[in-house]
Amino acid sequence: MAALTRERILQTAVRLADRDGPDAVTLRKIAGELGVHVTSLYNHVPTRDAVTDGIVELLLDEAKLPTGPVAWDDWIRQFVEGVTGIAATHPGAFHALRQRPVQGARATASFEVALTALAEAGFSRTDSFAAVKTASYLALMIGMERSMVARGELLETQLDDLPEESFPLVRSIATDVSDYEYVWSFSVDTLVAGLRSRLT
Repeated sequence: MAALTRERILQTAVRLADRDGPDAVTLRKIAGELGVHVTSLYNHVPTRDAVTDGIVELLLDEAKLPTGPVAWDDWIRQFVEGVTGIAATHPGAFHALRQRPVQGARATASFEVALTALAEAGFSRTDSFAAVKTASYLALMIGMERSMVARGELLETQLDDLPEESFPLVRSIATDVSDYEYVWSFSVDTLVAGLRSRLT
């Protein structure tokens, strides 16, 4: 049997979440998957929150977020694409990013890069922080939608009962231009444009 390590425990947690949903990730179920007693996990992940923090760390590693010098607008695009990409590949585990704030040096490194790029471009410290937070909000919201699409669980407003004469535009949008990829890209473009306008 392979040695019990923090990495192995967290990878098992990610697989559990993707297979059975985020609520399935408990220390007891992780131990069962690994064929060990639950107390064997405590030296590596003492609490459920520690597991969640570790899942976030693994996912952000996989997202390949920028960790070296990059332009602020490129950081936003790469960050959103990276975070939402893991929502598509890990639709169950992605839920962890909504449960806990980012912890630890590995998971936080890309935010330092972003703040540096924004400051060098001329953004104030307050606006730089707000820009990173806004990019994070956007990535999480798009990620939630992408994870639902990946699981086949995306819920849509039922429009069939709405009279067409009262809702002609809503009805036409739903049938003609409901392109999620376009909406996600539009959202990122709009954020970048809005931030750029603050510099001028």
